[in-house]
Amino acid sequence: MTVVPLHHRASTSPAHRPAISIRELAARTGTTLRALRHYEDIGLLTAGRRSSGARCYDVDQRERAALIARLRRLGMPTPDIHAALTATDGGEGVARFLEAEIAAAAARIADLRTAMVELEAEGLEGLGAGASPASVGSADRSARLRHAR
Repeated sequence: MTVVPLHHRASTSPAHRPAISIRELAARTGTTLRALRHYEDIGLLTAGRRSSGARCYDVDQRERAALIARLRRLGMPTPDIHAALTATDGGEGVARFLEAEIAAAAARIADLRTAMVELEAEGLEGLGAGASPASVGSADRSARLRHAR
């Protein structure tokens, strides 16, 4: 049995972990190197530098990068993320964004269910008689555009 002195155990706590490279951060967050560099360029992240000049990220920046990556996966634009991270509203901007996305998703689900009923009842011809483009809300249109990208 190996006994590790307490000072060695303390150094493995999250706050004392060494900074990680941009490649490791990209792998952990599921983002690209280009995205992480962009986030630094627009002020969302702050990278430290090693003596070689390579970017490195401490615990706070790793957590921030994970949050940014999650919000981007949810479809939040980077200017809105920047505003949310600098705001003192306790996440209200993020909540409004998520509520709008949920509403758009609910509208899309309702449209899909209606289309399925029309398809089952009248075949493909029934789908053409469904909602006209003018009757589809702009939130639903923007959700479809995001989905198509």
